[in-house]
Amino acid sequence: MTTLNIALSADTIPMMLQASQQQTGGSVLAEAGELCWDFQQPFGVWQSRCIQVRDGLDLVLTRADLQQDVTFIEDIEQLSAWAIQFCLSGHCVQRLQHHDAEIVIHPGTNLIGFMAGKIQTKMDYTANQVVEMLNIGIQPQLFETLLSSDQKYLNFGQTFALQTTETEIQVTANQTTPAMLTVLHKIMHCPYQGSLKRLYLESKALELIVMKLAQVQQTGSTPKPKVQIKADDIDRLHRARDILVCNLEDPPSLKSLARQVEMNDHKLKLGFRQVFGTTVFGYLHQCRMEKAQWLLEQRAGSIAHIAQAVGYASPSQFSAAFKRKFGVTPRSYKSL
Repeated sequence: MTTLNIALSADTIPMMLQASQQQTGGSVLAEAGELCWDFQQPFGVWQSRCIQVRDGLDLVLTRADLQQDVTFIEDIEQLSAWAIQFCLSGHCVQRLQHHDAEIVIHPGTNLIGFMAGKIQTKMDYTANQVVEMLNIGIQPQLFETLLSSDQKYLNFGQTFALQTTETEIQVTANQTTPAMLTVLHKIMHCPYQGSLKRLYLESKALELIVMKLAQVQQTGSTPKPKVQIKADDIDRLHRARDILVCNLEDPPSLKSLARQVEMNDHKLKLGFRQVFGTTVFGYLHQCRMEKAQWLLEQRAGSIAHIAQAVGYASPSQFSAAFKRKFGVTPRSYKSL
C-alpha cells in the first residue's frame, strides 16, 4: 500500500492542487482558466482537472485508475471553504484524524460540507478500481450570496459536525438523484469551448448547487429511516440502479433485476425506495425522461427514434409521458 502525506496551507482549490503536485510529483499544465494535474505512481494513474468557472467557484474533475491500495493523508492549515462532492465511480473511505468520524463514499453518494481551521484528513482507496469524482469548490463569501434568507439556518452537519477552538466541520451526505446525474453528464460532456464553456459550466454548477441545497432542506426536515441497510445491500442497490440506467430501452423485470443483484424482489423494492427516495419504476421513468430531455437538446434524431431510445414503443405514449413531466411536448421542446 502507498501512503502520501501532503501538507497544505492554501485555501483555494487551484493553490491546493499546485501544492499537492509540488509534494507528490507529476506534471501541471495551466491554460485558459484550467489547471490539469497528472501523475503516475506504482499505485496507478491520478488525473485532476480544475476549472475556475467564476471568481470563488471551481469545478474539479478527478479520475484515478488504481492498481494498488493508496492512502492520502492531508494536513491542511487554515482552510475555509465549502465543497460539494459527487462520486461517479469507485469507493473511498474518508476519516478525520484523531476523531471517530468515518464517511464511506461510493457511486451515487454526494456530500456537501464546510471546513474551516486546521484539518487533518485520511482518504483510503482500494486497489483495482477506477475512481471518478466531481467536486464543486465554493468560497464562503460567494456561498453566502447564494443562500436565501430561509436557507441560512439549514443544518449542513446532518452526517457529521465538529466544532473546536481550532476546527469547524459540517458534512451532510445524500444519494445522488437522477436529475443530478443528468447535470453531471452534461458537465462531463460539455459541448462548448472558450468563454462559452465557462459560462455553460457555471450554469450547470449553479444548477447542482440549487439541487443540493433543496436536498439538504428536505432531508433536514425528514425523519431518518428507522431500518438500517447493510453496506453490501447498498452496493447491490447501486448495481441495480446501474443496470436500469444502462438498459433504459429494454429494462429487466423487477424479479429479473432482483436475481441479477442477488436480492429478493421485496427487499429490492423496500431498499430502493429508502436509498433513492422513489420506486424502481419511478427511478426508471425519471431516468428515461432525463435522457429524452438530453437527446432532444442534442437534436439526436426524430421523436420516434428518441422514444425508442428511452424504451417507448409508441411515440404517442412517449409524447404524453414527456408532456406530463415537463409541461410541453417533445416536438415543442426540441424546437426551443
